[in-house]
Amino acid sequence: MKHLCTPQSMMKGSLFLAAYLISIVVLLALAQATHHSFTTVVFAALTAVTLKGLNNIVHECSHNSFSDSHSYNDRVGKLLCIPLLINFVAYKKEHRSHHMHLGNYALDDDFKLRQNLDHNRPITWSRALHDLIMLRFVWFYFPRISMKKPSHSFGLAFYVGIGAALYIAEMNYAMWTLILAHAAFLPLLRYLIDIVDHGGLYAIELDEIYKSRNFIIHNPVLRTLFFPRNDCYHLIHHLYPYLPVHCFGKAHELLMEDPVYAQLLHHASLKTFGNRVMIEPKHVEGSKP
Repeated sequence: MKHLCTPQSMMKGSLFLAAYLISIVVLLALAQATHHSFTTVVFAALTAVTLKGLNNIVHECSHNSFSDSHSYNDRVGKLLCIPLLINFVAYKKEHRSHHMHLGNYALDDDFKLRQNLDHNRPITWSRALHDLIMLRFVWFYFPRISMKKPSHSFGLAFYVGIGAALYIAEMNYAMWTLILAHAAFLPLLRYLIDIVDHGGLYAIELDEIYKSRNFIIHNPVLRTLFFPRNDCYHLIHHLYPYLPVHCFGKAHELLMEDPVYAQLLHHASLKTFGNRVMIEPKHVEGSKP
């Protein structure tokens, strides 16, 4: 798989980054221009999708796979953590533990705070609806802000400044679009994606190949909405963390030649959530042990 490890250039990465940032400005402008509560909610959801894309870029930077420059990845990761209210150093530490101790709530710092959401239990409609109706996902997926961390302080100052500017300019629809995107829709997306990635599979006794799942959506619009960075191949990411996202499709094609990998459900379907295997076969050849 290492021959697929070809991160994009800094130029291409910068173009993607600019597209995401411009998209947020455009969505806020459209929300203000339409002057309607319904469209405000719609544009807030789309803004959250864009923020999720930026969040995914931070994730790629933490793996040094967003671009072919380590220093560029580090700078972009730190920069994007400001509007996302994340600390890049803490994020990398927590995410590293997630890969090293997947399935172990005690050692996985990324999932430790979400243990009460029971991602280790089979997913049921009633439990998911309870989390949604009671807004539990907001508590577990909204950033834990600490004024001792500079990125959090800068992030809060950034949003206070934007909020004040929008309020003074009487751009209330744009302001509420940003608030709803960050406070409601982005936590919701994070919650849903964690269910898709690990729901019902988060168990220490499982082999690595059974602790994550792919959820490949073929419709390009739906894929962009739920997986803005083509990260619907989450199993591949855990097997080969160093692979850039644009290589996931090719990696999937190669892995389908492996009988253990090929027997799994890979495409977006409700049946996927019932595909929990409580056996421990050998790893897919060449994957991360």
